This record gives sequence, C-alpha cells and structure tokens, in this order.
Amino acid sequence: MLWGMDLSQAEAEILRRYQPILQKYGVCFDEEICSSIENCPQDLECKIQAFIGWFLSLEYRAFVENKPPRLPDANETLLQALTEEWCPTKFQQERLIAANLFPLDVAMRNKLAKINFFKAIAYEMPHNASRIKFFYRGEVILDEKIDKLLNVSNRGLIEMYKFKVRQKKENSKIGVKE
Repeated sequence: MLWGMDLSQAEAEILRRYQPILQKYGVCFDEEICSSIENCPQDLECKIQAFIGWFLSLEYRAFVENKPPRLPDANETLLQALTEEWCPTKFQQERLIAANLFPLDVAMRNKLAKINFFKAIAYEMPHNASRIKFFYRGEVILDEKIDKLLNVSNRGLIEMYKFKVRQKKENSKIGVKE
C-alpha cells in the first residue's frame, strides 16, 4: 500500500489525489501522520480538504493583505484536522473549488441540502457533473452549469427556479412549444 500503510483502496486513492498538495504545504509522511491516516475513523477526504482549505485561505488572506503567507506547521495542522473532525468551511470550499480540489457536484448537493425549498424539487446531477438539470412535472426547466449556480444566493436560486416554472406555465397557456 501507499507509504507502507494499511489503507482501503478508496483511502489510498484519496491520498494519491491529494499527495502533491499535501507535500507542497510541507506534510512529511512520518510514522505519526501515517498512523493517524490509517486510524482515521471516517471522512478522511473531508478532513484533508479542510486542511488544504485552511492553507488556501491563509494564502488568500495574505494575498489580499499583500503580505507573504505565514503558514503553520503542516504536520501539526494535519494531525489536528484528522483528530478534530475538521470539515471545510464555505469560504474554504470556495478556495478548494477555485483550485479544482473540491467536486462541484458535491458543493451543489451541499448547497441544495441546506435549502428546504429544494428538498421537494426533482433534479439530475450525475457524480462529477459540471451541469445540473431541474425538473418541473417531469420536464427539464433549468439546465445550468453548477459553477454558475454556486455563486447565486439561496434566495436567488429559488427565485430562478420559480421564474422558470412561471415561464413554463405561461408558455403552456398560450401553446408555445419549447
């Protein structure tokens, strides 16, 4: 297995995917780190993303303040993320998405899960998709790029859907084919 660790195939794939950026930030895969990864009970990817998101947000803050980034010890921070159930914040998710390190479909599912209105709305978004389709009475009424919709407020997303439904109803009344 990777680094001599006893990992599942999924865990090994997660480490392969994030290894370059973990090493970029100075993670040294010593015995303590490897043991913590092996013994991570759940959400390994989420915790690694939170760690990377933290470093990306520190770099972003330094950029905005026009200062060099002051990054903490990578191994200590990763150990903290693995043991304290870290999960990326919304700001960190934005940084991860910008760096192509967070799947857009996961971010969109997280966004929709927080909006009660969309719990009763049918939509289609395959794994690793870049687009989402929303349905009304079995027909697609909105087919949009996920990255665009992630930047729309929750209220704006609801209003966008409602507008498309009203438009569909009006077109049905006057017999317009779409």
